[in-house]
Formats: sequence, structure tokens, C-alpha cells
Amino acid sequence: ELDNLSVLENIKESIEILGIKYLVIFCERNISKEEFIEIDKIFYTSSLVGIEIYSPFYNEVNKDFIHEINEKTTRFYNLAFYSCAKNPFRIKKDEFKFSVHFVKGKISRNSCGKVSLDYFNANITKVLESLNHNSCLHKKIAIDKEGNIKNCPAMSECFGNIKGTTLEQAIQKANFKKYWNITKDQIDTCKDCEFRHVCTDCRAYVEDPNKEFSKPLKCGYNPYTNEWEDWSTNPLKQKAIAFYGL
Repeated sequence: ELDNLSVLENIKESIEILGIKYLVIFCERNISKEEFIEIDKIFYTSSLVGIEIYSPFYNEVNKDFIHEINEKTTRFYNLAFYSCAKNPFRIKKDEFKFSVHFVKGKISRNSCGKVSLDYFNANITKVLESLNHNSCLHKKIAIDKEGNIKNCPAMSECFGNIKGTTLEQAIQKANFKKYWNITKDQIDTCKDCEFRHVCTDCRAYVEDPNKEFSKPLKCGYNPYTNEWEDWSTNPLKQKAIAFYGL
């Protein structure tokens, strides 16, 4: 979660030490064209392979805006602009080096963990990872907008703050890797689901916050009846929804 670009300078050395390949940036404020270019520039000599950015949409984001970013950056693989009522322009196939998406709805930390057919991933690499590791948290390191180092920004457990703790120090702390190897075959209900290895697993929001292997809260699928329902209206989930303040 990005507010100030200075945090990227703070983690640049750790990215090299840990051999981190991909960086996903989420921002709640508008990111200027110059900041997009500066983000890429920070990692100009980095081993980082790709950067994905989620930013609010605003009127200055037009085709010229994207074209200039395309010309002056090298590591972006996806830019997503949310809270966008309608696509501001059409994009031709292979027009940019990266993909560009305009998302109607608002994206926030609470958006994490939704289970949907739209998010199923049958990529063989992801399926094999799911068989042996957690399909969301394996090898993931997160930093929230306050600088707290976590498994996921939506999770409460903190392993230090980037102002005084390096990423390599944080991942050596007890319990940091606790969720990395929890597979869908261990999760309540999920272990009986035919979609478990093409689905993602959320540990930030679960049906029973007191159970380590509880089913993801935001899943509305019942593998025993093969039916989907709106998870948010399920009476059995209301206690957990209130617990997380969703």
C-alpha cells in the first residue's frame, strides 16, 4: 500500500537481497504521470522483473498519459485504474507494453479475499503451487500504508515497520511463514471442493476467525450442493462479517 514514494527507496535494497521478482502497488490517492515514471526509475538497475499498479482513476488519465508512461518505463506489466465510471478511451491490441484496465468499482483493503469464478486460475504453475503451498500467501510480503510489514495488508498480525525493520529481518520472525504452506486440502469445506486448486485462499477474512483452517469468508460456493450464493447475505456469516467490520 503506497502513500509516499520514499517507501520504495527503503525497500529497494531488500528487494535485491531477497531476489524479489514482482511488486504490486496499491494506492488510495491519485498517482501522477511523473510518479508512475519515477516508480519505474527507482528500480532501473533492479533485479525486479515486473511492477503492477492499482490507482484511482482521474480525468488526466487519458491516452497521451498512458503513451508517455509506455515510452518512459520498462518494468510495468499491468496498470489498473479503479473507480472509473466508463472506459475513457479504446485500447488497440498490443498498443502498450503493459496491460491497462479500467475498473468501475472502488478497490480497498476490504476488497481482499473475494472468491469468484472470475478469479479462477488454471495456469499450470499456479495449480502446482496450490498443491503444495498457500495459493495466496506463499512467498508474499506485504507493507501497509503505515509501513507495517505483514503477510497481507488486510491481516492484523505485524512483523515490524519498514522504518526500523528490513524485509529480510521480518520474514525471519516467528510465524511470518506460518501461512505459506497451508493448502486448500487443509481448509474446512475447501478440501472437498472441485475448484480448490484453481481458486485462491484468503486467510485475512475467514468464516470463523478463531479457527486456523476456516473456510474463506467471501466464498459463496457450496461444493456439497454445487450451488453459488451471495456470501454477504448468508445468515451464518453475519457474525464474522461484523467481526471484520465489513
